[in-house]
Amino acid sequence: MTHTSPFPEAPKPDNDPNRPRPLEWGQYSDQIRAEWFKLLSTNPEEHEVQAFMELHPAMIPGGSGDIGPGGHHGSQMSAVFRQPTLSGAGSTFVPDFMWVTKSSGLITPILIEIEKPSKPWFNKNGSPTAKFSQAKDQLDEWRSWFAQDSNPSIFRQKYMFEDLHLNRPLKPQFVLIYGRDVEFTWAGGHSNPDGLRHKRESKRNSDETFMSFDSVIPRYDHRNSITVSMTANGPVPFAFSPVYQTNSMTGIDARILGNPAAALERSVMMTPERKAYLSTRWKYWQQVEDQQDPNKTYLRSSGLE
Repeated sequence: MTHTSPFPEAPKPDNDPNRPRPLEWGQYSDQIRAEWFKLLSTNPEEHEVQAFMELHPAMIPGGSGDIGPGGHHGSQMSAVFRQPTLSGAGSTFVPDFMWVTKSSGLITPILIEIEKPSKPWFNKNGSPTAKFSQAKDQLDEWRSWFAQDSNPSIFRQKYMFEDLHLNRPLKPQFVLIYGRDVEFTWAGGHSNPDGLRHKRESKRNSDETFMSFDSVIPRYDHRNSITVSMTANGPVPFAFSPVYQTNSMTGIDARILGNPAAALERSVMMTPERKAYLSTRWKYWQQVEDQQDPNKTYLRSSGLE
């Protein structure tokens, strides 16, 4: 007896063995780690680190439930916002990065502050440096912004694109990426580095995560992510992860994000053939989504292109 599904089936992903392929994850991960630590060794400015991370969103923590509660359903559109604006009641703020992650019961915005990597956490006498205190205060400012009555609603309207999740509680998390691990070793110049590590943790609120730049690594579960800019007309792609792959769900995001051409041009570690292929498949899946009945549920095949 043959059982038929009540749901129509969406087109299957391309499985042509001759299609242009991305770098293998292991090769990408090894190469980007080497480039990351090479960059850190040059005493880079904050804007140089920002530019590097924008082109490698798999390096940005927080997109898959790895920070705070919830988030294990991933981020909207697999997207991380670059320098999004928090405007509404009170002051306006611009985090360096922000994911908007979701789970069955929560929406968890992950707001990230980065600083020049060479900034120290503590003075020689063991007191927090003014630069660390200022960076920590930035997290407090963001928390205060979300606490103002109208701002959560403003945030939902601007940064949430899936109606299914609109009414779930917002529980933001705040991440500070700051300093180097060497400060908490005997080579760091402090008489009690272990004590300072504990002192640093004591200053962290329950909704905060402190990381050094040495702790930033490419995450496999962020490999399919996109860096996005928010414009007056909505979100647009800025850069694709070098190992990004389209799939049968891509059309949903493509309808929101629009033309990928500029982002693909900006993306790195992709061959021209791979960029052209992704552009074609992005547009294909967008057309598929445009033609589907919004009142029907479609069976979508797994597989990455």
